[in-house]
Amino acid sequence: MPSVTFMRHAETVYNANKIFAGRINCELSAKGIQDTLKIPSFQKNDFDVYYCSPLKRSIDTLKLVVKGVEQFKVDDRIIEISVGDWEGKSKDSIPEELVRDYRNGTYTPPNAETTEEVDRRVTNFVTDLFEKYDKNTKILVVTHNGVMRSIKRNFVFNYENIMLSNLDCITLDENNYNYYLNNKIKNDAHEIIR
Repeated sequence: MPSVTFMRHAETVYNANKIFAGRINCELSAKGIQDTLKIPSFQKNDFDVYYCSPLKRSIDTLKLVVKGVEQFKVDDRIIEISVGDWEGKSKDSIPEELVRDYRNGTYTPPNAETTEEVDRRVTNFVTDLFEKYDKNTKILVVTHNGVMRSIKRNFVFNYENIMLSNLDCITLDENNYNYYLNNKIKNDAHEIIR
């Protein structure tokens, strides 16, 4: 099974101004661009396959972090969560407890994508990677915080904090995938019994 590294995109102007971006196609901030220069950059042959979200901030981050990358796959399943009526709104304008509950997956903003909908598309994407590529394949996926939260909920055992900073990474291997499959089997069996 492959090794899959997920990276959150660099800081955007919306991140810097504490605005919910969701699916809005915002630009990287000057700090975000500078931050990509501070991390150890990858060479295009460090990974065998590259994926990113269709949003510009992910594509720009990939091109800044991986020097010389020309070919990558864009996949809609790893686009940021639609936050519905919150998109373009200041985070300070939303009650703190609603923001906390949203991030924990227990509240859905009006007209937004639900946690279940996000988890369904993200787990479908990850499952496809583990089923499609062999164990020697190294994959880099540049995506968003909402997708990364779904990955933590479904593939990472004993995580401490659901949130990630810009440019943070999570690497999944066979153990993470088996953890997900075992939980899925248990949940499916529980649903049948009910």
